Amino acid sequence: MNNKVIFLSLFMIIFSCYKDQHVSKNFDNHIFPSFFHRNPSNPFFSKNEISILKNIFKNWNFFSKKDLSNSNGYNSEENRLFKHGFNEFINSLNFDLDQTKTRAAVDTLNEFITKYPNSQKIQEIRNILVKLIKRLEKRDYYIANTYFFMHKYKASLIYFKDFIKKYPKSIYKENALYKICIITYKMADNREKASDFFDAYQRYIKLYPDSSFKIRKLNIFYKKLLKL
Repeated sequence: MNNKVIFLSLFMIIFSCYKDQHVSKNFDNHIFPSFFHRNPSNPFFSKNEISILKNIFKNWNFFSKKDLSNSNGYNSEENRLFKHGFNEFINSLNFDLDQTKTRAAVDTLNEFITKYPNSQKIQEIRNILVKLIKRLEKRDYYIANTYFFMHKYKASLIYFKDFIKKYPKSIYKENALYKICIITYKMADNREKASDFFDAYQRYIKLYPDSSFKIRKLNIFYKKLLKL
């Protein structure tokens, strides 16, 4: 098997272990550095941890000149594009509001899949893409939620609606729809705007009928707006 495929498979296993804290305690102080053991609720690397990862890949010399040649039946352009996409993935590991590098990595890796659909690296690249897209998903929810807590309801409503369109199967969908209900209630200063709440309310209770606590709260809003 090609060395890159072996490396990437190992890397994705380590990446998964680091995220879910499944690495054996026997490795804690011997094989893997401490950044592979962290709170799974925060699946993003700090700047210091990213620097450590970059140094690891550099020291391993994963992308040597030999790798970028036509040896072993590999296309040099394929390897260059793969290296470019993988480097952008490493550079995008930190989580902040500016996800330009993440989008650049997604675009490059999608370009690779289009150009080399039969490459041995395809599965590893798809695994990386899933992680990148999840990062963008969390970032978009974070922005909408930030506007919500700042009481900038118009902006928050726009971002939450856009979020649901972009990520219809997101784990944050219920929270997004619930907050849309709250936002439309806050903005319902007349009968016409109250209809926006009623629509959001009906959608929420239809999709999440077992969310009894949230529905009870929304029912209070519903009764108040009926009096407008």
